[in-house]
Amino acid sequence: MRKMFLMLMAVVCALWVMPATRAADPAPTNQATAQVTQAELARLLVDVLGLSRFLPANPTPGDCFKILMSNGIVPKEGWNAAKAVTPADLARVVVQAMKRANEIKHPEVDQEWIDFLTGLGIAIDTIGKATKPLEPLAMPISPYAYTAVVDPLNKESKNIMAPITQYGADMTPIRELFRFLPLQPKPVTPTGPQGTRF
Repeated sequence: MRKMFLMLMAVVCALWVMPATRAADPAPTNQATAQVTQAELARLLVDVLGLSRFLPANPTPGDCFKILMSNGIVPKEGWNAAKAVTPADLARVVVQAMKRANEIKHPEVDQEWIDFLTGLGIAIDTIGKATKPLEPLAMPISPYAYTAVVDPLNKESKNIMAPITQYGADMTPIRELFRFLPLQPKPVTPTGPQGTRF
């Protein structure tokens, strides 16, 4: 009786968890490329490449496009949220995400991108197969530059890629106290050879 109760509980738990697992998939990775929009592909690439840490809590497709473009990942005609993904666009963004775009001899020809991936043994018939070899970027670029004052003696701010907090005294009043001002030149009246004024 107890064994049957445990088996019944296991089946109920499995059925309860299964629909939640399907709903949590952010982009349909097992669908053909024509069934996936570029917005869904961009969101998937952001997650796979480890760029989601640069995005706000609820990113829009524009936020995903911006971070991908700053890392050099963009389809031939640019990102369009409602446009379906073509095999050429998928091949192009996957090669760019692998940081191997410089190996394409004729980047204007779509078939070159597809042939390059198939030469590596990567199938592009589904999004999941094409993005499977991708790894998080080693040195991602954030599209946002943070402004911080890094020198307590200098009040000019510099654009840097990460926020830096530096603690110290504000030296502006002391700098103003000891500031050296140039001496104003005195007007000189021209004189002649014997001291006569002109």
